[in-house]
Amino acid sequence: MEAWQPGVLIDGDRNYLKVSATDAQDRPGGCGMHGAAKVRPAVKAAHWQRRFDNSYHFTLGALREIACRVHDDSNIDSWEGLSQAIQERIKRYALHPGVRAYATQAVENYVEAHEIITEEVADLRFRYFDPQLSGNGRCLTVWAPLYENDSGVREIRRLRFGSAQQLTTKNERWTHAAAFIAANLKSSREIHRIRVVEIGLKDGSHTVIFDGNPDKAREEYKRTTLHEVSKAIDATHTIPGYSCGNCKLTGACHAIESLDGFLGQKQPGICTRSASAADIEIYNVCPAQWYLTFEANLPRKDSWGIASERGKLIHLWIATAHSRSKACSDSDLGDYDDPSSFTSALSREQYDELRDFLRSHIANCPLKEGSQIISIEAPVYGYDATADVVIASKPDMIFLDADGTLVIRELKTTQKLPKDSAEAFDRFFATAWLLNLFGSGYRGPYEGDSTRFELEVLTPEASSVFEWNTSEQATTRMARSEVRRRSKAWHRDNTWTAAPGKHCNWCPVREWCPDRHHEEQGGDQGSYADEPSSGFHPEISD
Repeated sequence: MEAWQPGVLIDGDRNYLKVSATDAQDRPGGCGMHGAAKVRPAVKAAHWQRRFDNSYHFTLGALREIACRVHDDSNIDSWEGLSQAIQERIKRYALHPGVRAYATQAVENYVEAHEIITEEVADLRFRYFDPQLSGNGRCLTVWAPLYENDSGVREIRRLRFGSAQQLTTKNERWTHAAAFIAANLKSSREIHRIRVVEIGLKDGSHTVIFDGNPDKAREEYKRTTLHEVSKAIDATHTIPGYSCGNCKLTGACHAIESLDGFLGQKQPGICTRSASAADIEIYNVCPAQWYLTFEANLPRKDSWGIASERGKLIHLWIATAHSRSKACSDSDLGDYDDPSSFTSALSREQYDELRDFLRSHIANCPLKEGSQIISIEAPVYGYDATADVVIASKPDMIFLDADGTLVIRELKTTQKLPKDSAEAFDRFFATAWLLNLFGSGYRGPYEGDSTRFELEVLTPEASSVFEWNTSEQATTRMARSEVRRRSKAWHRDNTWTAAPGKHCNWCPVREWCPDRHHEEQGGDQGSYADEPSSGFHPEISD
């Protein structure tokens, strides 16, 4: 048993290294300790283990296995036969009904893309999954199918749930790691050409993101990726963030906030999970929507509805304005072309649409004389050991008031103001969630006991600020009870059954859900009465 900086006790061989192309791509951002532990598959925390839910098969794994088996099946001689073969193979996997609906289209699209590719490069044949280079206790691998032909062409394919992407700085390290692996694999024939291709399963799109000889593949890997692989291996810094939700050290890591008991559950759920207010709220609208969006990661619409999009733009303007460290004022909201107006990144049309909401904020802008900003829209991550859940929050602002009180300020937009704090508490789940953050002991860099939560609610005509003093035990009990009640079903679920209703009209994964409403519902598409209580998700941020 060894101590791993910053104090995590570990078991296992820390010298055996297995680095994937994804590790090389992800290395520059996020937590170094997460990456360093991930590339050491034998390492685990000594006194904690991340638990997994195997109720459903890994979606992308099932899709690639099906696709790579059917496209060269000599017994399939028609499109109808292909569709039947796909359906028969899909039945062999434990998949959510919404994933099954997506899987049929995805596999058919892969086969179409394969046929087009093999017209460009003749006789490409699937060889095997996940090629790797090994030696001296190290392994470099890529999670992808490998193809070859007898003419010396070797191809690695990256599958995406949505559409194929062009080569960018975002995916070049993955690409060059994959090309390097393909260039250095032993072969019974001479390999003179390496290709890396992305295939979009939603639409069958494909993009060639590398095409060159083995020497070029080695040169590009050395230029863009080799140093990132070394940094991934040697990293020791900790940054609590989205990676905490799938890190094998989380429950033993001292860098993450201790929020034990946050969810109010008596015991761990099905598996180790991460949760934000958005997770709980979306789950309570429809469990299937939560699963298909955040766990299965199926392609989804960009918009979560009119109110949500409006709220995001208002948040963007106010967050950017507050980053100037001065109070918002009427002079910020003149005509769009007025040099003294602060338009942020809004277009003229967006500015005109939102200006009344922004003007309502000015009267209650929290940046008064003597206040000190701690953070603006900075994620806060903690771990609830009792529930075995990573807790993710993203307060709109944390600041010290002039009297030294630590304040969390949350902003919501709506068409009708709550009549009192009780109604505000019931309408906006972020209130209970962030009150519970204070109630669970979070203070960030602040060591005082004086804390307050503020909810600012904006309409086009007015704004109100509702306040809760977190030193009052009745307030913290009320918040904890609400979080416990709302998260109870989510914490225990592993079936994610659909709950059809009018929300189906603007559900971002509607097209994959077999239980969606077929008839049109009344009202504007996506017209929530309020901005949803939280647009933040630990894996998919605003």
